[in-house]
Amino acid sequence: MNGMKLMTMMIICFVASACASPPPRTLQLGETELNTWDETPVLFHSALYYPSEISLRFPGYVIGIEKSPKGDISQEGDVQTVSIPNAGEKMGEHIARIGDDEKLLYISHIVESFGRKHGEGNCAHYNAYYRAKDEHSPVEFCDPSEKHQVHPQAAYVQSWEALKILKGELSKKIENAQQSESGGYTHILVGMMGWNTDQAEAIRNFNSVAKNMVLAAEKNGDAFRPLFIGLTWPSKWAADWITPIVTLFSYGNKADDADEVGFGWLGVLLHDTLRDLPGDVPIVVLGHSFGARVSSMGVCMGPAITQDGKLIPRNTIDLLIGLQGAYSINRYERNKGKEGIYYPGEDRSCENAKHVVLTASKYDKAMDNKSYVPFVGNNTTYKDYCKKKSNIEFECVTATSEGNLSTPLDRKSHKTYINANDLINYNAYGSGGLAHSDIYRKEMGVLLWNVISGKVHRSN
Repeated sequence: MNGMKLMTMMIICFVASACASPPPRTLQLGETELNTWDETPVLFHSALYYPSEISLRFPGYVIGIEKSPKGDISQEGDVQTVSIPNAGEKMGEHIARIGDDEKLLYISHIVESFGRKHGEGNCAHYNAYYRAKDEHSPVEFCDPSEKHQVHPQAAYVQSWEALKILKGELSKKIENAQQSESGGYTHILVGMMGWNTDQAEAIRNFNSVAKNMVLAAEKNGDAFRPLFIGLTWPSKWAADWITPIVTLFSYGNKADDADEVGFGWLGVLLHDTLRDLPGDVPIVVLGHSFGARVSSMGVCMGPAITQDGKLIPRNTIDLLIGLQGAYSINRYERNKGKEGIYYPGEDRSCENAKHVVLTASKYDKAMDNKSYVPFVGNNTTYKDYCKKKSNIEFECVTATSEGNLSTPLDRKSHKTYINANDLINYNAYGSGGLAHSDIYRKEMGVLLWNVISGKVHRSN
């Protein structure tokens, strides 16, 4: 009988605890107002919970882009778009999606890492989750003057203010570095990752890629002091036991989101925030997979969003690198393919970039889908455009297993296509992308540095 009573009490306690509300998270008030409190959206501002742990291991910035219901983060008239000339018959429909979609992409936070031991000093320059009555926010503001509460329905328009804050910060950073003994920054490096990559994984990947590039430069006796800006974006849907099905059906939606990030906030960052900074520091933009899709849209197409109804003037980007790009090669050739979108340019597509460098590998089975679209990262696409000689006129080269190039890069060529079969061929542990994600080894750092040092030159 005592055993039955004990069992009954245990059942009652279990039921009671299951029905009880869990304690709140430290950012839950802001998450509730921005409608990003659920299991998956939280993954795209995790750096605000762990600013010392989920952080860059070197000095740099992380811009967090998130997505919330339009009515929660904006008001009538906040969203303004403009057409992009000579971008294809379907580009207008693509741009219209920004205003027609039930959710909007916006900048929710900008955090800075200093590369110090234990992440000491890492802080936020902008934080849409900050609430004045919340005394326990895990991340502090870098400057007390930046500490202000963003009204949830102003989160979209305040994204412009977030980038203005960043522009001022970058200007000061560059000017101070120029006066230091090191001689200042050698490059501004902007990076982004792809599909199904949450913020913590993206930052881990930034750390891997940047480390290997620095090591390659040092081994070669070269100076490489990048001012790094990493961009994270909501690249996955919420899922539970049906994760594979959700992942499959999220592909099209996230492909559209990747484009929207590109001709949205990344476009503003590249063509407005990074315009007219001191020092004439070369700008390198690096993306992987859907991140290559994001970066190509941001560089080649530029922003379609605006504050004043006018097209933002285009900036010149020194180098665009797309690793295993998950988008159609037809975007580089006018009026080709079914997509109806191509990168503008009077003399050459993607004229906003001085140089475009792409990779492809036959071991990347994620890109092995030629029946649907000629993916940039697909080796069959490489063969078609290099051996058959397309109108795009790529400079075609081969990478060795060590990350070197078969022939020196032609500094005058606008587009370079790299056969990376010998380099991108391992199953990347923990990435879920097999060889598609084989970009984090030291040999890839060698290739990236070979490309940057071979293509980017300061005017002075």
